[in-house]
Amino acid sequence: MQLRKEAGYIFSILGGICWALAGVFGQYLFQFHQITPEWLVSIRLLCAGIILIVVCKIRGRKIFSVWKEKKDIKDVIIFTIFGTALCQYSYFSAVATSNAATATFISYTSPIFIIIFIALKTRRKPALYEIISVFLVIAGIFVVATHGNIHSLYISGESLFWGILAAVTFAIYSIQPQRLMREFDTLLITAWGMLIGGSMLISIFRPWNLNGLSNLHAYVAMGIIVLFGTILSYIFFLEGIKRIGATRGSLLSSIEPVVATILSVVCLNETFEIIDLLGFALILSTVVVLAKAPSHGSEVQTQKIWE
Repeated sequence: MQLRKEAGYIFSILGGICWALAGVFGQYLFQFHQITPEWLVSIRLLCAGIILIVVCKIRGRKIFSVWKEKKDIKDVIIFTIFGTALCQYSYFSAVATSNAATATFISYTSPIFIIIFIALKTRRKPALYEIISVFLVIAGIFVVATHGNIHSLYISGESLFWGILAAVTFAIYSIQPQRLMREFDTLLITAWGMLIGGSMLISIFRPWNLNGLSNLHAYVAMGIIVLFGTILSYIFFLEGIKRIGATRGSLLSSIEPVVATILSVVCLNETFEIIDLLGFALILSTVVVLAKAPSHGSEVQTQKIWE
């Protein structure tokens, strides 16, 4: 039992580290190889989707089982458009217009949008810990965006827009497919979301008309994004929560923005001021607040909210 828990901790942390690699190496491709978010996201999703579908097939999953019922098809399409394609595109657009660390921290405001949505949908008053979380996020975003000066922005409005949109769409990613993931294999739903999302974005962005990978360094970076930042990150996270539960797994995987910040400084020569780190800490503290809160009631509501 103890060994199982320790493995769960390790897997959850590895999942967070791998997610951080996706943002940092995405920023590297944007800065040094003139790759665009449109090219990166469409190719990344398509490649990862194909690989995950193959993995599901090897594991003996019935890969076309999600396409038999109309309600399942509808939910897969919603998940694909908003929870996968738009979520990934908005996140990497935030990275491209700011940096991996800032984009990742802003996207970590997603639990707040889940809280707000559930409160509005169920017409209940937010709990005290939820109110505290909302204020911490608002304070964190304010500090990062303005450095305490209400008359100026220290990150562009475009970066803020894409970062918050990434948080909103990640909230959709987290709660919309709950019914699907209870009825089907979680990895299978994710695989279809990536495969169809990538195909859809390729038809929209036509990446063959954009700058592509031009040398070995760029190919290695893209390989890391697909293998570590997309496939292994998800597998590690699933293995982690299987052993130690979703709450502990999510808390440990929140090492992602910390790793993204460190790698941005060490590898990409990004600089952050003390006030930036304060804002990051305020945002990240919401993860701790939510992890300490009672979870059973909100989990039931989250599971049923889209049904």
